[in-house]
Amino acid sequence: MRLIDCPKILLAAAVVFAFAANVSVSMAQSLGTFTTTGSMSIPRISHTATLLANGKVLIVGGDDNGQTQALGSAELYDPNTGTFTPTGNMTTPLPLPTATLLNDGRVLIVGRPYDGCENTAELYDPATGTFSKTGGTATHQVGGRAILLDDGRVLVAGGISGITDCLSDRLPVATPELYDPSTGTFVPTGPFATAGINSYYLAGPDVSAVSLLPDGRVLIAAELNSELYNPVNGTFSQTSPMTTICGFGPERPGYISGRTGTLLASGKVLLTGGEHEDCGRYATVELYDPLDEKFHAAGAMSRTRANHSATLLPDGTVFIAGGDTSNCVGGRCYRDGTTASVESYDPLAGRLTVLDNMVANRAGHTATVLMDGTVLIAGGYSYGPFGTFGRGMFPTAEIYTPPVPLPTPVVTELQIDRSSVAVGDSFTANFAGSNVTPDMFFDVRFTAPGSNQSNVGLNWQRDLTSDHTVSAGITPGVWTINGVRAHRFEDDHSGNFFPVTATIVVVP
Repeated sequence: MRLIDCPKILLAAAVVFAFAANVSVSMAQSLGTFTTTGSMSIPRISHTATLLANGKVLIVGGDDNGQTQALGSAELYDPNTGTFTPTGNMTTPLPLPTATLLNDGRVLIVGRPYDGCENTAELYDPATGTFSKTGGTATHQVGGRAILLDDGRVLVAGGISGITDCLSDRLPVATPELYDPSTGTFVPTGPFATAGINSYYLAGPDVSAVSLLPDGRVLIAAELNSELYNPVNGTFSQTSPMTTICGFGPERPGYISGRTGTLLASGKVLLTGGEHEDCGRYATVELYDPLDEKFHAAGAMSRTRANHSATLLPDGTVFIAGGDTSNCVGGRCYRDGTTASVESYDPLAGRLTVLDNMVANRAGHTATVLMDGTVLIAGGYSYGPFGTFGRGMFPTAEIYTPPVPLPTPVVTELQIDRSSVAVGDSFTANFAGSNVTPDMFFDVRFTAPGSNQSNVGLNWQRDLTSDHTVSAGITPGVWTINGVRAHRFEDDHSGNFFPVTATIVVVP
């Protein structure tokens, strides 16, 4: 139930497209620049990079060729100084973790330790710079992907069974799980709709990417049939197959790893690249449309890519960088090492544009949009074409500066002109912060009376100041807004909420 009866405010399409068109023209005049910045303390691949509310980036875990003790450390990148500094130590070194920014500003880290057969979880507290243990897995799964839901819980899906010997060939877990920050525990949810549908799916599907949709559901991109997760009732439903697939018939669909899933400002999800051990690497691009619940082919990148990055920029374009690539000659494809090449996907034009190269060839790196609109690219590995030996891992990092950097709008203050309001009456809400303007939309995260779980109101307000009327049927009691997300495009709900607190009491 929403706090206020405030219908979705429509922005004239001409305004949106005029703004986007101006950005596209600027991009055509300049491709952006890459510059080196400070290096991490150790080489890392498949690590995590999380933008914190204070603008710093938390780097956690990863793999550095078996140096497990080193990877028990974490570090912070400070954009103001361009340097990385240590911040505490994890309780358990994790080579392939996930990291999820929680509503209260802490970071949930989930992954399998080197010497364990099940996921372990811990919390990083930016206020103290320390890590602490939290609840363990409820489904004995190893690995998987994690994503924050609108209600503040975290969905972990796509792991494999960790009950048996860690070195045995295990199948995907049929039942994902939810982490509840209020209790610090994991509980099962689901199961997958495709669990056990044929001899290959004795358990769950192989998950290649997950994305939170604007309506609160989660897209689980798999191989034979992708799925949608509904957190309201904890159920999964089957959706259409992706257009990029390496298939061996219905008994054994091909799993494509190393692909990316990026939520666009339109609410669609862009999936790029990936690889299969038998079918090679892909340059294909496709879009998932939540309106028809189908995947649609959307062209091809300039080259094949796997283990690359695909990052939504504030102007609505997607920054696609690096990755493992391949070269095809005479109908045969050969692994061609890693690449420094970069390209941009423009959703409005449906077009990919090649940009300048990064400073270094990278795959297995991270790409994080900073508060000023630039992108931090950190770590990864590099190797040469097929027939060459050795794979280098490095701690280096670089900054991509777009042609027109758009800083992140951050609401730091929310004032409500009344402490209580009766049904049928109205109140005024005022937003203030950095880089916020009157033409922006504001999503709010709130809790209802008697609840400790969050809800999200999309486009709750447009303009820095607006009146709201409390409609009939609203539950009396204390309503608390605990986060605000400002965005330039009406349908863009891809950014982070920033912690802002305001309360109002609804009286009968």
